[in-house]
Amino acid sequence: MSGVAEAQQPSLISKLFRTKNLDKILTDAENQEHKLKRTLSAFDLVIFGVGAMIGAGIFVLTGAAAAGSVGHPGAGGALTLSFMLTGIVCSFCALCYSEFAAMAPISGSAYTYAFSTMGEFVAWIIGWALVLEYAVGNMAVAVGWTGSVKEFMIQNFNITLPATLTSNMLDTVESLEQVKDPSILINAFPFTIPFSDTSMYLLLQSAFNLPAFIIVACMTLLLIVGVSESARSAAVMVFIKTGVILLFIGAGALFLFGGNMHVLEHNWFADGWNSFAPNGFEGIKTGAATIFFAYIGFDAVSTAAEETKNPQRDIPIGIIGSLILCTILYILVTTVITGIVPLNEINKEAAVVGAMNFMGYPWATFVVGIGAIAGLTSVLLVLQMAGTRIFYAISRDGLLPEALSKIHPKFQTPHICTIMVGIFVALGAGLLPINLLAEMCNIGTLGAFIVVCLGITILRFSDPDRERPFKVPFGLTFPLIGMLGCIYVMSGLPMVTWVVTIGWFLLGMALYFGYGFWNSKLNQELPS
Repeated sequence: MSGVAEAQQPSLISKLFRTKNLDKILTDAENQEHKLKRTLSAFDLVIFGVGAMIGAGIFVLTGAAAAGSVGHPGAGGALTLSFMLTGIVCSFCALCYSEFAAMAPISGSAYTYAFSTMGEFVAWIIGWALVLEYAVGNMAVAVGWTGSVKEFMIQNFNITLPATLTSNMLDTVESLEQVKDPSILINAFPFTIPFSDTSMYLLLQSAFNLPAFIIVACMTLLLIVGVSESARSAAVMVFIKTGVILLFIGAGALFLFGGNMHVLEHNWFADGWNSFAPNGFEGIKTGAATIFFAYIGFDAVSTAAEETKNPQRDIPIGIIGSLILCTILYILVTTVITGIVPLNEINKEAAVVGAMNFMGYPWATFVVGIGAIAGLTSVLLVLQMAGTRIFYAISRDGLLPEALSKIHPKFQTPHICTIMVGIFVALGAGLLPINLLAEMCNIGTLGAFIVVCLGITILRFSDPDRERPFKVPFGLTFPLIGMLGCIYVMSGLPMVTWVVTIGWFLLGMALYFGYGFWNSKLNQELPS
């Protein structure tokens, strides 16, 4: 008899890859003591998607992706093709997200979808990747927000914010290495402290980005108060930044069609393909990998499924609608920047403002500055919300401490989880540079997209009769193209990004096998 009992005992492998039936996932969500409040409409979801996508990608990264930098060949005018490539890849993934979200309209996004198709271990991996995507992405946006505020204050009010309050640790170390005479650094500060080691002194004095920390803290407080209040705030910021972008596109059209079409012809076609794509397909691929950061918003829409009034209809509208709208705007903005400004004169820090100045509209620095700040603020809000919902879903399954899934009795928001994520993001934004953060975010996003496309493929075989309010057309063609497209874009990321990401996932494995595996609610339901 003991031999029979041992034979029936689930193995380690079966525990790692045990799946959670979609019906059970929906039932567990409905049976929570405190449920999230359903207040969002399709319009709100489109706003969330646009709010997350139009921000750092268009105001911060476009110039650098077009002109290039050390180790990153510029795409030139062919950055428009990079945006098209990325938009097409994302569209296949967006359809898969829409099918999943319509079937399982609850928090968790790709984490939940992976749990239902590939098991708990894969779900944990993708959940950890989503934490990387949203939390680290928000850190990058917060750093970009500080840069936009600094530029806005200098250009419009001739006010320079102190470097001691707007630096980060890694940039500080790099600056130290470039200074041959350390006494210059010592004399730059208004007071002295008794440290003989210049590197330690400099780190203590200028290694924290305070504005980034403060804006993340403000977004965290807003999200604790309520999701509907956050949606209204996001809507205001989205309208401001979209208006500014349309103004920029209109100014570019007036400039070109007002007798300056020869400028675009020279920048794009003076030397044929070499002018349009100075680094060929390698530059296009690298550009696509870099600006992929601009597309992380549409999947954030799916994390709000549990707070949507009619998720089966509204989630696909929110995901696909925001993706199409933003892709069109990205291509038009890139056309104006690279078609009007010579490649070697593009402002890598503020490409939109630089293009307006090049066209002879210096007044635009104020308007574009307001749009950039509003745009980045709305991205912060949406990504912060998405990251907390991922943590909420994981903790609800017992893979993280259950306290993180508690809902505030008055505001009906996951307040403990929101505070924890807010602290993590605020500290990271204060200490790390934007380029490393954006590339880490990209690899997490691409990993999540691959798992969602693979999950749809698996579910078509494992649960073919399930009702699908929204279904990806053309069978498995689009999911497979989505997976291959993401793998291709990932190949354009630099090696340092892979190294840092491997370290992140090793930490995730330690957490899972040290806590999550033993406290999993699904694991406790299995026979021991």
